[in-house]
Amino acid sequence: MHEAAIAENIIRSLEETLQKKPVEGRIARVFLQVGKLRGVVAENLKFLFEVLARGSRLEGAGLEVEFVPIAARCLSCGKNFQIEDLLFFCPDCRSPQIDIVSGNELQVTGLEVD
Repeated sequence: MHEAAIAENIIRSLEETLQKKPVEGRIARVFLQVGKLRGVVAENLKFLFEVLARGSRLEGAGLEVEFVPIAARCLSCGKNFQIEDLLFFCPDCRSPQIDIVSGNELQVTGLEVD
């Protein structure tokens, strides 16, 4: 279950950031972008974040997960497209020579403070 490692890293990273740049108030929500290629189960990540945040500055904060679709560009014909069914080839020319341009993200995009 790699969601535990992800939740732990998010908490550790945010704690370090909050030490360097303190904010007034309680952290109410953490906003996270996760690429579909990461294979994250949102419910598991939210639960583990809640459990692992106990006793930290993030205790009680909700975790909002936004999934980023897998997008690619065909290196043969130049078409940009989204990958829906994990079929990694161009839907136009059927070339398997593609460049993944999104879908591997894992980043905190914001905090909501009460």
